[in-house]
Amino acid sequence: MDLDIFVKETNKGRSVFASRYFRKGETVVVGHRVEILPERTMHSFQMDFDLHIQLDEPGRLINHSCSPNTGVRNNKFGGYDFVALVDIAEGTEITWDYETTEYVSIAVSQCYCGSPECRSKTLGFQFLPVEIKKKYGDFIADYLKITIPESITQVTIK
Repeated sequence: MDLDIFVKETNKGRSVFASRYFRKGETVVVGHRVEILPERTMHSFQMDFDLHIQLDEPGRLINHSCSPNTGVRNNKFGGYDFVALVDIAEGTEITWDYETTEYVSIAVSQCYCGSPECRSKTLGFQFLPVEIKKKYGDFIADYLKITIPESITQVTIK
């Protein structure tokens, strides 16, 4: 059991919170791959263009925000580490931007993150403005850092 975070029920469902202060750059949650999925789901994590996984808890319980306090980094457990992008106070909800792992996102058709920077929905990394991609720097899925195959760029949102 990780004593640095806790899970509680909110209006968004089960959510993850800091039980101590985290400094920018600290790993807040280590997500372990527990299953490779045959296709994307509303709760899967995309690890490559054709690889969707399920993470263990608490990683899979971390909610989306358009201005999150953590970013993702691939880890040795086949999942993602959630790394503090800013200092995080004790008691603060831990959030990440779903568009930093999903090339095309199906998870949030209407966003309720409440951030002043709220984009109202998540479409996926493919559709993020360049300035937002630059803001995350290295804290995106590794596969999104490579040249994107032309066949993938033909994906359209219905």
